[in-house]
Amino acid sequence: MGKFFAGEATAENIGFLKIWENLVLRSAPGRRVKARARPRLPGEEKELENDLEEIVSVCKLWDTYPDLFERLCNVLESVKDPFYAIALLKDEKRLSSAELFVVGHLAFTVTRVLSILKEIGIQGFPPRAIPPSLKDLERRLLPGSAGQPVFYVSDSYSPELSRVRAERKNKEKMWRAEMTKEAQAVERLLGRRPGLREEIAIRKTSADLIEKARLMPELGEIRETVTHVHFRLKATAEAVKLEREINRLRQREIALEEEVVSTLSREVHAKLGEIEGAAWALGELDFLLAKVELARRWRAVKPEIAETSGRVLFLEDAFHPAVKEEVESRGGRYQPVSVEIDSGVSVITGPNMGGKTVTLATVGLCVALAQWGLLVPCRAMKFSLYDYIYFQPQTGEKPGLSSFAVEIVSLKEPLSRIHERGLVLLDEVGRGTNPAQGLALYAALLSYFMENDRKGSTIIATTHYHGLASMLGVPHWQVTGLVPSQDDLQDLGERWINGARDIKWLYEHMDYRLQKVGPDTPTPQDALLVARVLGLEEEVVRKAEDFYLLGRGFQEGVRGSASSRN
Repeated sequence: MGKFFAGEATAENIGFLKIWENLVLRSAPGRRVKARARPRLPGEEKELENDLEEIVSVCKLWDTYPDLFERLCNVLESVKDPFYAIALLKDEKRLSSAELFVVGHLAFTVTRVLSILKEIGIQGFPPRAIPPSLKDLERRLLPGSAGQPVFYVSDSYSPELSRVRAERKNKEKMWRAEMTKEAQAVERLLGRRPGLREEIAIRKTSADLIEKARLMPELGEIRETVTHVHFRLKATAEAVKLEREINRLRQREIALEEEVVSTLSREVHAKLGEIEGAAWALGELDFLLAKVELARRWRAVKPEIAETSGRVLFLEDAFHPAVKEEVESRGGRYQPVSVEIDSGVSVITGPNMGGKTVTLATVGLCVALAQWGLLVPCRAMKFSLYDYIYFQPQTGEKPGLSSFAVEIVSLKEPLSRIHERGLVLLDEVGRGTNPAQGLALYAALLSYFMENDRKGSTIIATTHYHGLASMLGVPHWQVTGLVPSQDDLQDLGERWINGARDIKWLYEHMDYRLQKVGPDTPTPQDALLVARVLGLEEEVVRKAEDFYLLGRGFQEGVRGSASSRN
């Protein structure tokens, strides 16, 4: 994935890696095209626009001709990997019969693909995904093939080969006739007819038959076991002569077949450029269809690409496919993300379980998908291209390092790329240290980006710290959080009384929507309610509420004293 995903596990943490790995490619050429794919970077806006428009165009065609696209996908699944044969041709090495078959099968496949593309409307596909015709090569390598293609060195390739094969077959017929006479003679005497090249076994209890067999010139004793004596037909002088002729003809036939294969290899080499071009075109087509299938599954849309010099990031009703699937699988209701970022640094606050981390992952995923040439899972999107994406989610400890130390080490990556345009997604930096210093560190980090960024980077930071947005004078977004009505709270109280405390109530009443608020808007205080809903001992929760009120009173008293002194 190169340097586009900064940090150790950004691609995995935003969910891109799983989607990319599960992008279904049906053919070896398709997998090769996917392996060399890369994201479009700043300065490649027009190229990305073309990439995305191709998907939109083919999506429309698929909706119109679903049966033809199903046929097309089935044909691509049958493609043999031609690249080993192509490598041999590049090295000017002779192809074997098996490799000639692979090339012939490629030509056969191209003919079928072109036929289907013409039925759909070939002008609706990008030129790079349309293979050149290999019909002449197909006729040459697969003469007379009908249905499933089969390659063999046929008589049509060489008159001399045809003559030698005919003579060999005639000699073999004569040899069978000669040996059949021997077998018939044995049958008349022993009452058993041996195969022309098979053994005949006589039980030792039939001593008279064994004696007769040993006296017959047509049979030769070859081995003896505990229970049987084994014989085989002896070849007559004429049969021996015929065998020599047959062996000579077989050797000649093999030599002529090798000559044919060498000639075909030279002819195929002359079309190397067309063969390689066809292989890559089939791969491009396979890769394009895989992206179209994903877009149709998500009902994804084409994002709008902003001007190079702009700083725009707008998402309307975006969803994270993996999270949406997980939420809906347990009967929950997934709430999409809408956000509009037009400044270098933005802060998001919200309650525990409010979806802040999912919001960051969704933003990062949509940008990554778009820059890798995929349609995005949302209602609408507009964005600027980035040189890299960095996502620093909440992490656990690593051997020898605390979670805070891991976090600090990871932050070196985006800081080292301050002179590039990045999408930097920070999730509660400093949570692993004391709150005062954590807030100071977070503010300093964001301030550094604001002061040193010259490329139009976008930094989105989630936090529990109150006042971070106002300290920096940056836009403040907030997850709405828990907004239960009085009836909801009464229902919740009845559930507590009856001992029914589970997480479902939270999912039903958490409002994950983002709203733009003032810099000094306090962070939602839902921790105690969440603790109560999740079944923490009621006595503990009540004590916490008392301590919370006591702490607030103390803080207000300190602020009042300070004001009076001033």
